[in-house]
Amino acid sequence: MNDMMYRKETDQRLPQLARYDALTRLPNRALFYESLRKIIKQAEINQRIVSILYLDIDNFKSINDTLGHALGDELLRQFSLRLLECLRIRDMIARLGGDEFGCILITPDGSGDAGIVASKIREALREPFMLPGHQVTVTASIGISVYPTDSLDADTLIRNSDTAMCRSKSSGKDTYRFFTAEMNVRAIKKLDQENALRQALDRNEFVLYYQPKMELSEGGRITGVEALIRWNRPGYGFVAPLEFISVLEQTGLINRVGAWVIHSACKQIAEWRHSGVGEIPVSVNVSGRQFSQGNLSRDVIRATQENNVEPELLEFELQTERALRENSIGSDMLELELTESSLMTHAKKTIDILRRLKAIGIRISIDDFGTGYSSLAYLKRFPVDVLKIDRSFIMDVMTNPADAAIATAIIGMAHSLDVKVVAEGVETVEQFNFLRVRGCDEIQGYYLAQPLPAIEISKLFLRGNKVLKPVRSPIL
Repeated sequence: MNDMMYRKETDQRLPQLARYDALTRLPNRALFYESLRKIIKQAEINQRIVSILYLDIDNFKSINDTLGHALGDELLRQFSLRLLECLRIRDMIARLGGDEFGCILITPDGSGDAGIVASKIREALREPFMLPGHQVTVTASIGISVYPTDSLDADTLIRNSDTAMCRSKSSGKDTYRFFTAEMNVRAIKKLDQENALRQALDRNEFVLYYQPKMELSEGGRITGVEALIRWNRPGYGFVAPLEFISVLEQTGLINRVGAWVIHSACKQIAEWRHSGVGEIPVSVNVSGRQFSQGNLSRDVIRATQENNVEPELLEFELQTERALRENSIGSDMLELELTESSLMTHAKKTIDILRRLKAIGIRISIDDFGTGYSSLAYLKRFPVDVLKIDRSFIMDVMTNPADAAIATAIIGMAHSLDVKVVAEGVETVEQFNFLRVRGCDEIQGYYLAQPLPAIEISKLFLRGNKVLKPVRSPIL
């Protein structure tokens, strides 16, 4: 290459080099500011919310001094890749200098999205970084400012997020703070709940309750139970699942808690069998996100083997964004339930996993049927054994002709495909009779029984499979 060509190529590359960080190859501070100004102009037109996250690695200087600058640089490279995994394609991340990073999030659903991303980053950092000859775990302090709430100006927004990051440092690090006081109150409350949930598993604060399911033919035999997680939080009492399941999913804690649910359910199945209560099938709520990670079949097989439980007697209820990873059920006692959205989010991968599970005798169910895709095409593609009609259709089945028609159609369609039907949320004798006349196979709901502790399920079966009178409860 002659000098003129080399000079020309160098001149062309200089503007690019001036806008990107040489170490991490992320945008640098100059490009970050430039991009934020453009994004704010666009957000003003589209009425979007823009959130700025300012991150600083906690105690990076001591790590750098101890391990040396070469390993410190490698940590920064790996840290930047970890951050990229937490963001969407439309978001931006930059290295602002040293161990400081900035993220720009376009958050159409509100500033709360920034807190979710901050929690996701904190969770992603809990996995150690593998450096040559060393394993290092780091945390980060995060500050968040929001356009247009905190400022309309890019420079001011970045200063505000830096200020909020300093508050995170002074609050003990490994946390995040919003610049605006009102958002901070909500964030601190949420972080307090996150921290309590992290400790809840180790402190044995989670418990399982079980809600019976009943066959509508053959004299009303109880066919099994659904396991429902409860959090007995000290000082608060029982916390409703709706208040903490989403937090488990957002932080990634759902993996550990889901594993505990499966393991506990399998143990309970084995205990009922060994104590003479009988073989009681169990449904377990499982996160669709965990299922898509592809570890389910291995975990289920290990769980069943550990507890010497048969697979047909355990039914995993896979509801969208709910819980399970490593686990505990025996392979000829399991029935696995997924929501429609879980089935379709990673359809090809899901089919492969389900077929492997099916090959060892596990039954497959679709939960909350009717609220998602409800497509005959996917019913043909997936190895489905059971459909559960969503409670939203059962609630008004006696007063809303459309709901009655949908419930009737689901029952007919399922039976034409040789698929069993379970109705959720049955609360009245009128709903019960409607479903029985139309040939629904099983029901579940307060008409039959509320969710009960394991000891009450034992009593129910020991006294001849007679259900208790329903008692309403705001939590259970």
